[in-house]
Amino acid sequence: MARTGRPRSSGSRLDLDEPLASEFADFLAAHHMASGKAVLHKAIRAFIENDLARNVGVREEYEALRRVRRERNGSNIHLVENAC
Repeated sequence: MARTGRPRSSGSRLDLDEPLASEFADFLAAHHMASGKAVLHKAIRAFIENDLARNVGVREEYEALRRVRRERNGSNIHLVENAC
């Protein structure tokens, strides 16, 4: 299939289906080629916050999982004394 001359969008690299891939590319272009990564970070955070606000059960499980992850990550920290 021949390309239309339109540059590959960030949507194609993300394996987004149409029309979302084109909508995402157009949105980035309208924002003067905003960082796709920055837009995705904002969108994901907004989605998570909104979903957790509406779904108590999901929020409780999410918070429990986050607590476990923080505790596990904290236990991997080992202080090393400076020998000098």
